[in-house]
Amino acid sequence: MSMTDDLTQKVRQKALDVGFHKVGIARVSEASENQAAAVTSLRSWLEQGYQADMDWMANPKRQDIRRVMPGVRSLICVALNYYTGHDRPDGCEYGKISRYGWGRDYHRVLHKKLKAISLWLEAQGDDIQARFYADTGPVQDKVWAQQAGLGWIAKMVI
Repeated sequence: MSMTDDLTQKVRQKALDVGFHKVGIARVSEASENQAAAVTSLRSWLEQGYQADMDWMANPKRQDIRRVMPGVRSLICVALNYYTGHDRPDGCEYGKISRYGWGRDYHRVLHKKLKAISLWLEAQGDDIQARFYADTGPVQDKVWAQQAGLGWIAKMVI
């Protein structure tokens, strides 16, 4: 089932209501050209050994979203600002920790919100199935987020 304009707007509002700051929707059928480029890039990255000991990056499901969820039509991508206004303590005895690590584990925070959206979404119709990940599944999350209009993937040229 592809999302109707009405359901699309409801999904966007629900994501904002549960606390996400941005939401975008990527249609799988529209992403085929971008997905092919992403798979080529992923394969090249893997061949160069950039995954180090992250063997899960080579999971074949990562190359085709339909292997993760065969009937998928759309991916809902969300963004949550993890900034905290707390100041880092002064002194060389304190290490520098990225701000996403200052609070609760972001996986737990995101999973709670994503679960709420998923349960709500599945209640919208018998033919709707949802699955959610917060960088925990075999999904090229950056690729889909870019496709959904939530940013871009940077590339450093040397």
